[in-house]
Amino acid sequence: MSHIVNAYSRLLTSIVRGEGVYLFGKDGKKYLDFAAGISTASLGHCHPYVTGKLKEQLGSLWHCSNIFTIPEQERLAERLTALTFADKVFFCSSGLEATEAAIKFIRRYFYSQGQGRRNRIITIEGGFHGRSIAAISAGGNEKSREGFAPLLPGFDKVPRNDIKALEEKISDETAAVFLEPIQSEGGVYTLDVKYLQKVREITKAQGMILCFDEVQCGYGRIGSLFHYQNIGIEPDMLTCAKAIGNGFPLAACLVRDYIAEAITPGTHGSTYGGNPLAMTVGNAVLDVMLEEGFFGHVRRVSKCLKEKLLPLAEEFPEIISEIRGEGLLIGIELKVPFADKIVGQSLDKGLIMTRVLNNVVIRITPPLIVEDKHVSIACDILYKLFLKI
Repeated sequence: MSHIVNAYSRLLTSIVRGEGVYLFGKDGKKYLDFAAGISTASLGHCHPYVTGKLKEQLGSLWHCSNIFTIPEQERLAERLTALTFADKVFFCSSGLEATEAAIKFIRRYFYSQGQGRRNRIITIEGGFHGRSIAAISAGGNEKSREGFAPLLPGFDKVPRNDIKALEEKISDETAAVFLEPIQSEGGVYTLDVKYLQKVREITKAQGMILCFDEVQCGYGRIGSLFHYQNIGIEPDMLTCAKAIGNGFPLAACLVRDYIAEAITPGTHGSTYGGNPLAMTVGNAVLDVMLEEGFFGHVRRVSKCLKEKLLPLAEEFPEIISEIRGEGLLIGIELKVPFADKIVGQSLDKGLIMTRVLNNVVIRITPPLIVEDKHVSIACDILYKLFLKI
């Protein structure tokens, strides 16, 4: 009998080792990892450069309170602001923490401007921002919210890509729009660029904050450091996590100066946020991603993946209704809710994937170092599985 709280639908497979794009079970079985810890192991498992940097730091300093200056933290913040729209960075340990920071920063900013009544945040139906009470109040699905009432007030949900619905929700109490440019947990839906452009225009005109949640779609997955850079729409805030630490607990909330000025000592914090180990890993991951050709590789393999998946939809129209997504964040929507069956059978064949959206979408999120040959192996397994249905 397990003594672990039953919060996860666990598989019986025990994973004990990882190397590159592969995971290995306790029994020695080898698995091609096309889940990457839910978009997390961006550089694959046990990347030698990142592992080496972490080992160096392990012998020097693990933890240091944020009442002191942490050099690696200063360095990573400087690099991220140089590479993005942001002027300041708040480091924390998970995407959920980054969500909490974003919500607090939004409300604190308007409070600091003498506009405390402006505290409502518009979010998008199908969005997912974490599992705290604030996060499930902002987004999540019915299952994640069930049994946790009362939820927090102050969030107004609107349908994705519906600009009229968004405009109708805006009032003199609206502070911000908080959204995922690509909804991953919600079924791998990409928000229309024209819609996002209009949202940006509206938020600027109304003096509202626009915050992008790039916890899953950001940090290289779509072929650039952040997806907003692909579509040319700059937010005022951005949350990121998962891939930023390649599996090490690390997240960040990127903000413009005018928002950061409202956050003064004592208004927010994180015990482990920005610790020396995490910052060393964060800088090492960024070193690798900034190497010449890295993002080009992601774009090229992404194209290869799409080119091999699209014929499956043509071959099995009675099974697959749509293949969608961007970069290395792809969803295969099925016409019948048996994604868990496909995912389970693929695991037996040595391929790891996940499923989302009420069991109708198979989600594919391999490490960013994946090669064409791995894509071919995965698509061949899928083809054979669909043949047997």
